[in-house]
Amino acid sequence: MIRITYDGGVSCEVDVRDRLPVYLDNDCIIEIAKGPEPRRARFINALRKRGTLLFSLTNAAEVAGPKGASAAAVRAFLDSAGACWAPLELNPWNVVKKEEAGEWQRAPISERFVISYFQERAYEQSPGGERILNLNADDFFRLSAIVDWSQEPDADVTAQAVAMDFSLADTVRQARAEFDRDPGTLDRRWRPIPFDPRRSTTFALVHLLRLLVFEAKARQLKKNDGLDFCHAVMAASTAGIATLDKHWKGRVERLPKPHQLAKLFYRPEVDEMVRLFESAVEELISTER
Repeated sequence: MIRITYDGGVSCEVDVRDRLPVYLDNDCIIEIAKGPEPRRARFINALRKRGTLLFSLTNAAEVAGPKGASAAAVRAFLDSAGACWAPLELNPWNVVKKEEAGEWQRAPISERFVISYFQERAYEQSPGGERILNLNADDFFRLSAIVDWSQEPDADVTAQAVAMDFSLADTVRQARAEFDRDPGTLDRRWRPIPFDPRRSTTFALVHLLRLLVFEAKARQLKKNDGLDFCHAVMAASTAGIATLDKHWKGRVERLPKPHQLAKLFYRPEVDEMVRLFESAVEELISTER
């Protein structure tokens, strides 16, 4: 959840403590936004009670695609989340570095994203400081404004997506070639590690990379797989409940157990996901009474 603070100067902070993080992929954002109103209301009610929607700049760019009535429904749904969201780091390698440095509690949060957006939104509301800012957090940090901002050239989302596709494909191709010559190289490159809640992103990253190498000959990586890989790693390792597309959900579910990764769903399972989210939030609240 995002809060605006004042301690001699206006600033913002992201607080995800004591809240249930949930991640929605693009398909499920559209499904909930356009689906039955009672289900949408139940999801938002649970989110505002004690949830946090994990949302990256790339999420914003992807949901900007629908036009017309679909776009209006998505924007209305996102805005109804108010400030109950957190800026998710998209690049899992950046998170791994933070985990290695012992910064695991805030490692998945992209402070740079929210600070850059805060500055942009403040200027938008008051160019040159000419007007008083509206610091109502629900309005100031409404997610439809993030969607608009993601389309700006400075956001550079398309270039990031292309770079991730190339980087993942090249990495997996090299690792598979080495593996074919000497299977032991895979363990030396990405040693299989047990799950550690302080290094959950490292666990998901390592084991998904290993899985992609194992299946490289049977299933070639396609356009946007680099971005989808990043979404899968971050969703699985940082959320309590998450939605992914069917193929990436299946991959994550094949990772070695035991672990404490997110409970995963895909689009046809949205009703079940919302029911679990509601009950998990109520359970979280009840434990504090």
